[in-house]
Amino acid sequence: MTDAPFRLNRKLDVAAHAKRYAARGRAHIPDILEPEGAERLASFLEAEPRWNLVTLIAGRHRDLDSAGMSRQSPEEKAKFVAHVHQPAREGRFQYLYENIPVYDAWHARRAERPLLDAFFEFLNGEEFLAFGRAVTGADDIGFADAQATRYGPGHFLTMHDDRVENKDRRAAYVVNLTRQWSPDWGGLTVFATPDLHIEEAFTPRFNALNIFKVPQPHAVTLVAPFAARARYGVTGWLRAGEDPGP
Repeated sequence: MTDAPFRLNRKLDVAAHAKRYAARGRAHIPDILEPEGAERLASFLEAEPRWNLVTLIAGRHRDLDSAGMSRQSPEEKAKFVAHVHQPAREGRFQYLYENIPVYDAWHARRAERPLLDAFFEFLNGEEFLAFGRAVTGADDIGFADAQATRYGPGHFLTMHDDRVENKDRRAAYVVNLTRQWSPDWGGLTVFATPDLHIEEAFTPRFNALNIFKVPQPHAVTLVAPFAARARYGVTGWLRAGEDPGP
């Protein structure tokens, strides 16, 4: 391992990715990290047992204990899933997936997962932020927030555009850490036109960065019950100004 646990791939063609981003408002960038760092981070997430299960309940974000929820009876699970599905059925924003709140943990100095802390610091280092500014053209990007995510069968994120007042989000990003994913398993990041036709879709690809302008409509499609593995990533937003903290 090199002195720094994470580095951008030195062979990245920044100008080519910036050109695509300027034309489409998004870019899929393969081989974003030097291989050692990507392998180390993916292996950590695959082995990590402690995740939150996150969703909206009565319109409010909830962090639930994923391990505890998995011990519910079949009847309790069915009732919970039906409750989660109701807003999505009615066309309201909804999500269900597992996460680790990296940004909050780093600011709280909990130091529970040093490797994720190191990756958060990499995302907020000048190398990555300068890369983000160069690709997006948003010169006022000052920091990144982050969460680790794990999507398993039945998990999803419905259509939304990431617009939140006073968050100063310039671009969303996903560092994909999923090995050998099939598009038949769902979990695709899809982008919609204003009239909600699917314009483009990104399949999870190991060590690839998806980066896209905020706002624009997008979703993560439902992960199929026959998916052979989970969909891992670190995701968040590149934001303007100084980090205000959580």
